[in-house]
Amino acid sequence: MPAYNCSKYIESSIRSILKQSFRNFELLIINDGSTDNTENIIKKIQDNRIRYYFTEHQGTSAALNYGAGLCRYEWIARIDSDDLNTVNRLERQIKYIEENPEVDILSSWSVYFKDPAKVLFLLREPIYHNKINKYLDLHNPINQSSLLIRKSILAESKYDESFDAYEDFELMYRLREKYRIAIIPEFLVYTRLRKDSRTNTGSSDRLFEMLSTSAFKKMIESKSKGDHFYWAQVTAWLNYFYGSRKLARGYLKNSKSLKNFTAYCTTFLPDKYFIKFINSHFKYRIKAIIENKSRYKKELLGLLKN
Repeated sequence: MPAYNCSKYIESSIRSILKQSFRNFELLIINDGSTDNTENIIKKIQDNRIRYYFTEHQGTSAALNYGAGLCRYEWIARIDSDDLNTVNRLERQIKYIEENPEVDILSSWSVYFKDPAKVLFLLREPIYHNKINKYLDLHNPINQSSLLIRKSILAESKYDESFDAYEDFELMYRLREKYRIAIIPEFLVYTRLRKDSRTNTGSSDRLFEMLSTSAFKKMIESKSKGDHFYWAQVTAWLNYFYGSRKLARGYLKNSKSLKNFTAYCTTFLPDKYFIKFINSHFKYRIKAIIENKSRYKKELLGLLKN
């Protein structure tokens, strides 16, 4: 667990780990130079499975690389300091990798919420490697707060410390061809949506450069019309989400689908409102209207109790 100025949230996050039904683990907390009350909150929690380290502030990627090097076990589980894990997260994931030994990287489905305790939507990402691999052309389906990964992988392939955001996306994109990835179809993580999160405030320039360069190269090298069309489509959506909305319009305006027409219209919004629309996860919130969220609301309230 990397932590930086997260005193409002970290206690609930830590306790969601300490209450796991699977008990044989260590919890490494890397305080990345916090200047608020984060350290005092961590130190008041007494549990001999906690190993606490303070470092000068260098960013989440550096904290993750440092922490991964200190881990003693074969598997490393990740959680962000403002998210919550269900009590059976580790138990369910360990059972899954025991039954599927070919899997190297595992995540889960996610429940998204905002404070004080409002369930917003449920996110069901693709669960098999091939679909996950393809999904990574545009988005990262692997929730880092339910990530389980072999230690040997992080020893060989570290987080890129030049990324101030999306470092998890960059790493998963880099690893997808070499290792087997799966997502367990269970809701094992509650992800807190915050306006001040690094995903919302950090720069996507490096991510866009990486993804668009790869997509454009594959489009040029395409040997069929189908492949060329696919990569042209990916390039347009990469511009929509991370790059130039103006460039995305050229593709979107010629499409007859309602989805693309809606996206085309939103590209004319002022920056402030466009960013707000993107970060609202509008598509998933619409789907959530018909979901029965009462079970997840009850579970969330239990996890938020310290």
